[in-house]
Amino acid sequence: MRKMAGPGLRNFKHRLRHAGSPAAISMISTLLDANAEFLAHALSKAGPLGEYASLATSQTVEACLGSALIYSLNLFARDEFSKNDSELIPLMSATLDLSAMQLMVRRDALRKTPRSEEWMLYTWLMKDLGAPKPVFDNRIEASFGYQYVGYMNQYRGIVERQLRSEGQSAQSQGD
Repeated sequence: MRKMAGPGLRNFKHRLRHAGSPAAISMISTLLDANAEFLAHALSKAGPLGEYASLATSQTVEACLGSALIYSLNLFARDEFSKNDSELIPLMSATLDLSAMQLMVRRDALRKTPRSEEWMLYTWLMKDLGAPKPVFDNRIEASFGYQYVGYMNQYRGIVERQLRSEGQSAQSQGD
């Protein structure tokens, strides 16, 4: 799985380096790496997507990384990411090779989902893998959400420091 994530990570980080400030590059790179680690777990035999591991290719894993990055940015920088005029919108659009509108539609889907945001991510990952559309299941939702959020919480301190650094950098540029 980690080998399959390599091309997608390189593509995203290449585009990110051309679009972002040093602090933004650092933060989003951390989120990409964290999501790659989670996907390696999720697609393992014991992971919540393990039964779909055979569907993982470099292309499907790259799509999964993009979806997970949107979710994790929403998780860690919700207030800033929710603003349509946020600098995160063009940065993420460039990084993910999406139009700003496509990105905002996906972001807004997270906020307006009738289920949990974690279930939305789960369905995105299933679609990205080319797996059948899942039928809602409380146990899967709870298990997947617990595993994803628990995994990402390992990176919370790092990402929060990077967000503060990015905010301070933006503030000093505005002064």
